[in-house]
Amino acid sequence: MSAARVVHARPELFAAPNHGFAWIRMIGALLVIYGHSSPLVGSGELFPPEWPVQPDEGVLMGFFALSGFQITESWMRDPHALRFAVKRVLRLWPPMLTVSVGMALVVGPMITTLPLGEYFRAHETWGYIVNNAGLLTLRHDLPGVFEQNPWPGAVNGSLWTLPMELLAYAGLFALLLLGTAKEKFRWLSVVVLIGLIAWDRYLEQTPGAESAGSLLSVPVESLVAFLVAFALGVLLNLYRIPLSPLAAGAGLVVLVVMGNNITASAWMAFAVSYAVIVAGHFWPAKLTVPGVWVNGSYGVYVWGFPVQQLLALAGIRDQWLMLLCAAPIAYVLGTLSWKYVEDPTMRLRHLFDSAPAKEPPPAADPADVPTETSSPQPGTAGHRAPAVEDAPTEVFVPSRPGPVRARPPMNGTRPVGPPPERGLPRRPAPRRLPPEESPLARRLSGEIEEPPRGRHARAPEPGRYGDPNGLDRR
Repeated sequence: MSAARVVHARPELFAAPNHGFAWIRMIGALLVIYGHSSPLVGSGELFPPEWPVQPDEGVLMGFFALSGFQITESWMRDPHALRFAVKRVLRLWPPMLTVSVGMALVVGPMITTLPLGEYFRAHETWGYIVNNAGLLTLRHDLPGVFEQNPWPGAVNGSLWTLPMELLAYAGLFALLLLGTAKEKFRWLSVVVLIGLIAWDRYLEQTPGAESAGSLLSVPVESLVAFLVAFALGVLLNLYRIPLSPLAAGAGLVVLVVMGNNITASAWMAFAVSYAVIVAGHFWPAKLTVPGVWVNGSYGVYVWGFPVQQLLALAGIRDQWLMLLCAAPIAYVLGTLSWKYVEDPTMRLRHLFDSAPAKEPPPAADPADVPTETSSPQPGTAGHRAPAVEDAPTEVFVPSRPGPVRARPPMNGTRPVGPPPERGLPRRPAPRRLPPEESPLARRLSGEIEEPPRGRHARAPEPGRYGDPNGLDRR
């Protein structure tokens, strides 16, 4: 999986796919705020109901398709069950817990209509934190908070998709453990996708809104629809399906032309899923910015709804003014969430990375092992014919007649120093003389006799140390 997913003819024109995906997620998070603006100010639907593609629903499908594509890539790069699970936990929980604790213990006490003592004694206050920490048992209301808003009681309606995301992670994790990522078991993912599509079409044609009920605080009909997009992202990665901007654009055009019908509803998951993944791989390089500017999309998503509820509490009743005020505030909070919550916690996953394998020390070369003075003779046990790198060098020592073979230096397989020039006689190495001792040391050792001193001192006898030339100088 190290090869590039798309090989561009002119790669300098396109950003890295991860950067393109970050841009798409940030734009999608801001579009969700746009989609919530009208209902939260009490003015009804923001988009005409006859539109075949509701932008907020299409954005959520794009989120799930990107998630399936990227999480599958994460497994393909590191197929380790524990590390895979830890990465998902560190990505999903910290921002959600931060916003839940912040709303329950910081914002809630400031705006609740209840006395502070009663607010903190209420089971609903602490149940909001505990239930949301479980993620599969969400709670959306705090006592006395946002009860007079046009959309009363909902503290953070954006969290409703997180249990679906967690269920998608769990389903993919089970498939990967069964070997779906391997080529011979890849057909399992196709079977799951076909089953989800059939289930989704059945629920779509069943009369009554959300007739299938709810599962773990999320509607089953929406869960299945988003799982279809998630599974499409998985298959696009596993089967390395070619990505073409022309095909993606054609799919969206067909979706718009089809109008608002059941067929268009089925086609939307395919068209949107394919389009967002293609857009990430063909994102313009000119729009490359520092990652901190666009990596906070998750924080924007989970903080956007509470910010809009606070603005509605302040009296804003125009959807465009709501969008104009909420988007920059949520963007700042999302960027802070990335810098101080998400990025630091995601770095903790490296604690679970496997330690790099230590290379065993190289086996000792018999030619480099010091031996006794008498080395094995050719033809005897222990003798090894020298290779080119191990060939002995010839040095000349003046104290011995003739060349003497010496072992190569022990710090490598080749002799140290520049090779001798060919065609020129070798220059004998200078003989190193022992260091000369000082006169005092020589006198103390008896090599030099102290000359007699004083009036009665005897002069040295001829032939002794004092007259080396045999001459009597008296």
